Amino acid sequence: MKTAVLSCFLCLVSGMAGAQELEGIGKQKPFVLHGSIGASTTYFTSNEIVASRPPWSWNLYGNLNPTIYGISMPVSFVINQYGKSYTQPFGQFGISPTYKWARLHLGYRTIQMSPMVFEGQSFRGVGVELNPKLLRFAAFYGKLNRRVNEDTTSGQFSQPQFSRLGYGVKLGVGNQKHYIDLLYFHAKDDSTSAEVISKDRYLSLENSVIGLSFKTTLLQDKITWTGDLATSANTEDLASPELDSIPNGIAEKIFSKLMPFRTSTRITYSGQTAVSVALKNYTGTLGYRRIAPGYKSLGTPYMINDIELVNWMNNLNLSQGKLNINTSISNQHNNLKKDLASQMNTFVGNLNVNAILTDKFNLNFNYSGYLLNQDDGTIKLTDSVRLAQQIHQFSLAPSYTIYNTLYSHTISTNINYMLLNDDNVVTSPFTSSNNLSTSLNYTLGLVSKGMNFSVTGLYNQFKQDTNRYTSYGANLGTSAQFLKQKNLGVQATVGYILNESSLGDAQSNITFSGSVNYRFKKHSLNAYGNYVYTPYNPINDVVARALRQVVASKNFFGGISYNYSF
Repeated sequence: MKTAVLSCFLCLVSGMAGAQELEGIGKQKPFVLHGSIGASTTYFTSNEIVASRPPWSWNLYGNLNPTIYGISMPVSFVINQYGKSYTQPFGQFGISPTYKWARLHLGYRTIQMSPMVFEGQSFRGVGVELNPKLLRFAAFYGKLNRRVNEDTTSGQFSQPQFSRLGYGVKLGVGNQKHYIDLLYFHAKDDSTSAEVISKDRYLSLENSVIGLSFKTTLLQDKITWTGDLATSANTEDLASPELDSIPNGIAEKIFSKLMPFRTSTRITYSGQTAVSVALKNYTGTLGYRRIAPGYKSLGTPYMINDIELVNWMNNLNLSQGKLNINTSISNQHNNLKKDLASQMNTFVGNLNVNAILTDKFNLNFNYSGYLLNQDDGTIKLTDSVRLAQQIHQFSLAPSYTIYNTLYSHTISTNINYMLLNDDNVVTSPFTSSNNLSTSLNYTLGLVSKGMNFSVTGLYNQFKQDTNRYTSYGANLGTSAQFLKQKNLGVQATVGYILNESSLGDAQSNITFSGSVNYRFKKHSLNAYGNYVYTPYNPINDVVARALRQVVASKNFFGGISYNYSF
């Protein structure tokens, strides 16, 4: 299979090279280069015993797009100190030459194939995409994971993983409005590539996935129907013995030709579909998704399985865009095989309304609701352990602006309220709570001078049973643009927060932050810093006597970045 894929690559790359010699290539400019490169470094210092981040970090990056006789060859790279340790540099480099309907991928790249088969996973290797007329072809071969040895002695824990190679192919027909794609993906770990001590916890894997994706539009693009289906054969332990005979079933017979079947090999299914409607002032989408328990594709590393989901999203645009209403509801549950001790049901609803009432007054309202309920599974749950919660979140954000050629005045407020109700009488005293968070802001803008001054008041109150936590605060800030071209920007903010608790004395902190940004033609330089000072304040006399050596907390974080665009 690998030989066939590599042979296919050679033919496709040769074909692409020939296609790039076609008509018109001599009329293009010999060489054009666009892109950007940059570097940044940060510094952190604290008098706290446990530091939350390393003292220094650095980063080099670039996005280059050279074009040779009309052939685009985008290149990107990232280099920083985060590899296996803080001292070992880590780098990624990739290039994707493109000409008309052909694209070649080299280095660290990614190809979008299907959310059920291969998506969100990068590879280090070679890939190609060809889309002439109605043909839809993509393929890749490369390393998906680098090896990481298990380290139990240095104190810097990193989860071990085996080196993993993979390849995938997509073959389809159609265009952006109508298409159907067939997909195949395979990945396998090298069980000898990494030193793994906990062999019973970190197992080497092998996976093959066959998928199908489609899209069609109807009624002059007013209705769109999409879908993705996939079947996966996943081996959870390459050390498990091979089966003497293949189980009956069409999928088993097909996958047995693609990979060895072992005692730890399982075949599972997944699928999703959606129907969208697009009218003049309304758009809506009704979707369905079902991922079988245990479904896994090593090309979609963040997929959650054992889930059935139905969702409905709507957008209504009225009064020539001055009134916009968005709604969404979804209902999902697990335990698709009905073999779990309990079943979790989740219902989520959201409403967002944005209204431009006048040219000066804007109002935004948002509501989100979550219902979490646990049903009986293989055992009958008692009310003392059953999860049954409702979470309601409200936010209201009005703003009023007066603007002329000299000044601008903006008054805005933000009110957020969250309520958690727990119907479980045992856990309710520890979980039921509510939180009110508000802010009031005034900003004065000196339009002709490019300066702004702002003052913000903050209030937050959290209640849980008999406990109460309250915060009061204020921020003062200013920003300005200097020089003739307004290309020197300065920003500064100072803030004060007082925290009170029913469990102890008041606590406060002071925050200072600032930044300077300078732009000159294609150059951009930015420097920033943030300082937080928290006075020492023991909860009571007992703590004060036990921690006499404790001092005020002081934390500083800052950095410098440079970017050059061309």
